Order: sequence, then structure tokens, then C-alpha cells
Amino acid sequence: MRYYPSIIRGLVIVCVLTFSPTPLSPTTLAQSRPEASAPIDILVQGAVDWELQPLLAALEDKQQIQLASWTFWRGKLGGKSVVISRTEVGPINAAAATTLGILTFRPRLVINQGTAGANDPQLKVYDIVVGESAVDYGAFRSAPARAGEGSQMSRWSPMSHRLRLEGKEPVEFKAFPGDEAARRVALGTKYTRGRVRTGVIGSAFEYNREVDRLLWVRKTYGTSSEDMESAFAAGVARGFNTRFLAIRIISDSEFNAPELQRAAGEYCAAFVVEVIKQI
Repeated sequence: MRYYPSIIRGLVIVCVLTFSPTPLSPTTLAQSRPEASAPIDILVQGAVDWELQPLLAALEDKQQIQLASWTFWRGKLGGKSVVISRTEVGPINAAAATTLGILTFRPRLVINQGTAGANDPQLKVYDIVVGESAVDYGAFRSAPARAGEGSQMSRWSPMSHRLRLEGKEPVEFKAFPGDEAARRVALGTKYTRGRVRTGVIGSAFEYNREVDRLLWVRKTYGTSSEDMESAFAAGVARGFNTRFLAIRIISDSEFNAPELQRAAGEYCAAFVVEVIKQI
């Protein structure tokens, strides 16, 4: 999801135990699961309503399910069992919604989709990036500097995430790979509003409009686009050994079209409807 800074400042981060009138215990979660014994085919995510409308319109026999602060809709799409997840904005929401979605519905594949800003100057508004991987570009360490020496991106270097898969030794992830089979389907899906390209999808709880910062992120992490959720959903999915793919549409670019285009959210969701039909 792409947000204007004024909207970001208005967001309040709350934990489940504070937000919910009662704690979300394992028993409560189990009781909330519809048909918990039947895994679904696809869990598809979007941060806000305007990134979800074509998906919700295409979902047959919708059943809305509220789990603490996060909303899900279960139904059928393209002959498949699908759950649509409104994750809300940012890494905390993305991680929590993905965890709940996987534990509750046991999807065979998670698709995180929505709008993004361009890190690649060649990308245009409405171009789509299909994630060969997703990376947290807000993860870095800085070299020592004394007071008065300033803050310089040239002194920053990326840090990796680590997951203790299946309780074994920690595994380092510089980025989280996208599912290859699903990526091939997405790259072969017809789309007429722009180009469909593969690339590295970056995520951080940031909204960058400084061209030098955007170019540094691209050079340092290899990113094509930036959003606030994909990499964090990808990391959770990897921890659960669940297939994952990020699909992001360029809604704005400081290089050639800085005004955010909300219609991009609708176009991306409509594209993902077609991808789901093809999988």
C-alpha cells in the first residue's frame, strides 16, 4: 500500500490484546475457524478497501470473518477456494494478518497484492511488478560516526532477517523468494494497462519521495518498487513453509508521475483476479 505522509502520521498501532475486548486465545481462534479442517487454495491480501474491490466483486458465496482487528472474506473464485484478507497498512498489520490467515485457513498459496511506488526509473504508472523476491529495505546498520559528522546513506549496509525454520538453526534471508510456479502464471496473464515485469519488491514502513533515497534503495537492495507490506507477509509465509507471491502495481513515481493514482489499486486487483483463474 502507498499512503501520503499525513495519513501515515494518523495511524495508531495497537496490539491484539489491547484492541480486542477479550484476548485471542488458541481456543477462541479455533472456534473462529470456518471449516478449519479444509485448507483453502489461495489467501489473497490487500491493505485497504480500494485495493480489494474487484477481488471482492468476483468472490462468490462470500462469508465475512472477523478475527480480532483483521477482516477476511471466504468464498469461491475461478473454481478455487479463496480467502481475501484486508491486512491493513504496514509491517505489524501485514505480519499479524498473514499469521492469522495461515493458521486459520491453511492456504496452499498466499498472494500479497496492491499499490507501490517506483524505485526503478524505467517503470511507469500502472506497470505491474511480479516479485521474484521481496526484501525489507528498511533493514540496515550504519557505520560509526561522531557528533557533527552527519548521517550518510553511503555508510549504511543491509541487514538480513533470520528464521529458525522448524526449530532448527537460524537461516539467513537477504530476501524472501517468490513462488516460481505462481510467478510464471502471473507473467503469462494478459494485462492491457501497462507492462508486466518481474523484479524485486521492496517493503518498509516508509514513504520515500527523495529521488536520491529511491535510487540508493534500488542500488543497495535491487528493488523495482516499494510498499509497506509485501516483504513482511513473505517472511511470515516462509516461516510457515507456505508458498508466497507478491504482485504490485506502480501507483506513483517520483521519476515521471509523482501524483498517486488510486485507480491503480483497482487495476492490480482485477489483474490478480485473472491470475487466480489461471493458477
